[in-house]
Amino acid sequence: MRHFFQKIFIAVLTFSAVNTTAALITWDFEVEVSFVENTSMGAWLDPVVAGDVLNATLSFDDNLPVLSDDSRQTVFDASNIVFDIASLTTDSWLNNLSPVSWANHSSRRESITVQNAYSVDNTVLGETNWEALIFGFQDSNASEPFTSFPTDWAVNPLSFTYHRDLDINQNISEVYITGQAISAVQRVPEPATMTLLLLALLMLSKRKHIMPLASALKVKA
Repeated sequence: MRHFFQKIFIAVLTFSAVNTTAALITWDFEVEVSFVENTSMGAWLDPVVAGDVLNATLSFDDNLPVLSDDSRQTVFDASNIVFDIASLTTDSWLNNLSPVSWANHSSRRESITVQNAYSVDNTVLGETNWEALIFGFQDSNASEPFTSFPTDWAVNPLSFTYHRDLDINQNISEVYITGQAISAVQRVPEPATMTLLLLALLMLSKRKHIMPLASALKVKA
């Protein structure tokens, strides 16, 4: 049994070592709405106004792969990015995430953008619509180009743009909202499931070794 726990211990350590290269980072933002254009004629049931403060989230792996890179732009593999402003987006938003992300390079500033857009065609129900959400920031004091996806989203204020089309006007989106973050807090990572399993196994192993020793001492006594 002792060798069994040793093998489990080694397996968990190996798993942990492999997965330390990709840690999930999550940022929580408070964003203040700065501009709202709503031409939905009452079709949008949850309008906001300038000055409203909303909650936003952004999650990503800390080592997103680079898809392409040159002197003007770096494109990242954004397949593991999750971002949302729940009070703006529809219930379908998180089920239709296929974001793209890139950094633009120039001598004056660096900028980073995360964008997702999708459409749903429900013409029979009169609900043909699409929505798009863009997160990003600019850094005029960057010491070097963003050739890797930034992990610190508190240095420069995040800005956002949200579009929603409700098929009232065939040419443009009826809802257009912009705003900027007024606070940014990185979440403390929760203990990994495998780490908790490791601790449980170690405690169980110790208990199995202590109990025979206690029984032996009791017999001698």
